[in-house]
Amino acid sequence: MTKTAFCKIPTSMKPKTHTIPYDFLIKLVSLAKGLVFHSIEENFPENEELEAPYPSALLCNHVSEADVVSLSMVYPRLNPKIKMIIPAREDILKRGFLQKEFRAKGFLKWILKFIDATNIIPILLRYIGAVPIKRPFRDNARELIKKGELRDKVDSEWTDLVAHIRKGRNLFMFPEGTYNHDGFLNQVKRGAYYIKSKIDKLHFNSFTLTYDHLSYKKTKLYIKYGKPFEIPNDMPADQVVKLVAETLGKHYTVTLGNLTSFVLLKLGTETKIKKQQLVQLLSQFKLHLEKQFPEITIASELRKENFQSQLELIFSKLKKVNFIDWEDEVIKTKEILYHIPKSLHNLKKSNIVLYHKNQLTAHLTKLEQIWNQLAMETGVKT
Repeated sequence: MTKTAFCKIPTSMKPKTHTIPYDFLIKLVSLAKGLVFHSIEENFPENEELEAPYPSALLCNHVSEADVVSLSMVYPRLNPKIKMIIPAREDILKRGFLQKEFRAKGFLKWILKFIDATNIIPILLRYIGAVPIKRPFRDNARELIKKGELRDKVDSEWTDLVAHIRKGRNLFMFPEGTYNHDGFLNQVKRGAYYIKSKIDKLHFNSFTLTYDHLSYKKTKLYIKYGKPFEIPNDMPADQVVKLVAETLGKHYTVTLGNLTSFVLLKLGTETKIKKQQLVQLLSQFKLHLEKQFPEITIASELRKENFQSQLELIFSKLKKVNFIDWEDEVIKTKEILYHIPKSLHNLKKSNIVLYHKNQLTAHLTKLEQIWNQLAMETGVKT
């Protein structure tokens, strides 16, 4: 970064508050929630809002393309509502993105083709505040590396982000930079450190997205909102990275899908267990979790007395991919369930159980403690 690339934010700058057209367009994006998600569950630490005084950087884990819809659901929770600047992958803002990304067939292909032809998606996203960002070894970054121009390009993108903040916008930011492919966070980059070092009195807050792909026919989204936190001016970059990763990681929601995945992987290969016994084991696990670690967010399905119907759907999905089998209400775990692929690039596709278990990475020490207690109480093998 060049010293002249940034300057401290003037105290006279005023935030760009929301407008009716701006709110309407974000509402338009949020209408896609019915196509993408089964439902959305929000959990707040206190009031039903996300504190975001100007200037603020709002940090979020990066799961998939559906995060765009997730952001549109978060926006109404902002207090105060200020227009946003959102770093986005470059190709999303180009014509023809929908067809290239989803490669749909049949009637859906023609719908996406029509939408792409209108160029409405790039126009809409740019108005909301999306700006293109180069991704390492994607887009045309390789060509820029060969020409020795990538560093200058990245510098100019950060300069652009800071300029937008100076003009009155808050920042939505994915500190990982790219989608996480194994269920948990990718390596967090130094973006929060760079922005903090260039803007005085920058506020930070966060929210964490947990996607449960197992418990319903469509994905259910859980949003856990955080509390404001500070990054001291003298904190080194590696400590900032650690703080951001811990803040996002600890707010993953424990869902029926990822807790069931955790338990199945703990049982071991070719374990036989009655369905009802597994239901009881999960119920006991939930009770221990609520009592011992109330700071961990638990999904509403687990808080219910009966989640049998959701479990049946999970069992059906896992049997379909040959991870488990059952006979006379007895479940048998299969060896393939415990296979770790050589590449974790698309773990959701290659081992969806391990993918969901990985969502609990920041909670694993506590979950292992509960598991060992249950093993003593119930006699289940560890």
